Amino acid sequence: MRKLIPCLLAALICLPGMAAPEAARAADAEYVLSLNLPIPPIHNRWNHALKPWIAELEKRSGGRIRVEPYFAEALSKEAEAFESVKIGVADMAEFSFDVAVGQFPFHERVFTTVSPGVSMEDPTSFVLAIQDSFPEVKREFEGVKVLFVHAQTIGMVIGSKEPIRTLEDFKGKKINVLGDYQVARKVGALGASVVSMPLADVFTSMQQGVINAATVDYDLLVSRRLGDVIKHITPVQTTCFVFCVVMNQDVYDSMPEDLRQVIDSVSGEYGRRVFSDFWNTLPYQSLDVWLNEMGGELHVLTDAEYAEIDRRVEPVTAEWAEITGRAGYPGEAMAARIRELVPTYARPWKDSRSMEIFTQRGGR
Repeated sequence: MRKLIPCLLAALICLPGMAAPEAARAADAEYVLSLNLPIPPIHNRWNHALKPWIAELEKRSGGRIRVEPYFAEALSKEAEAFESVKIGVADMAEFSFDVAVGQFPFHERVFTTVSPGVSMEDPTSFVLAIQDSFPEVKREFEGVKVLFVHAQTIGMVIGSKEPIRTLEDFKGKKINVLGDYQVARKVGALGASVVSMPLADVFTSMQQGVINAATVDYDLLVSRRLGDVIKHITPVQTTCFVFCVVMNQDVYDSMPEDLRQVIDSVSGEYGRRVFSDFWNTLPYQSLDVWLNEMGGELHVLTDAEYAEIDRRVEPVTAEWAEITGRAGYPGEAMAARIRELVPTYARPWKDSRSMEIFTQRGGR
């Protein structure tokens, strides 16, 4: 929001707990933009991607724009983040599409049809390629200014306490699933029993044998210390999460041309590059830590087993086409295009960067 009452801003200097330099910086900025975030300030995505991106935005504005983050759903639930920006509760937000079930029928489920037998090595470019093929999906963004979209590298995989080395080993396993009901159906197709519990309960539940496995990414193994109990990863990709950074359109339009150009300069390709650098670095660093310091092991399935998984999840793909069709999209054509694009932006697990890191440390 633009600051219009200088005397009020000057009074901020006198507020208890507010450092003089911070208050002075607020007084100097022409625009203080609230940023609605679902994550806490200790989160890796904040410290290694969002925070540097904000610093660059403020730098390019010459201090005329300051971004004020509101962490841990302080302004709204993550499922309401898009709407919070649209109606002006927040000036900006970053959120994952999957939490607002039904609001973004394409973006929340774009990875549902991707084969579990591949690692998504360049997921953001994959999403952009589908957007280019079907530009109508961008109507899901109506009412806000989209700064950029970014997506999780590799994807969610199966982490277990005991090794799951074959497709048959999944039979009867109780697996906690992060994702919607279609992700749960994909995991169920492995022969497992699907469980749904909060991420905060996974460590204890696995430690006590309530569940046998969980869908995780590599970062969770280290940042949440799940790697202390999860010692085995079976690379079966269940989904990838897609994120978006948006801005209130009226706030953007109210800015002078030079500041709109600053916003534009850190949007699009620049913003995607900042987050791609994050997604292409931290997960693999976490994998390396888990393998080398926490005693982790990877168990890649055979080509025949991945082919069998693809066959079993075909009904999920068909359902996805129906869901997107009901939303007004050409679902079957989109599913076909996704299959065409996957080889360009993903690798089979045996040829993935994950496997390269595993074999480099002596794994087989």
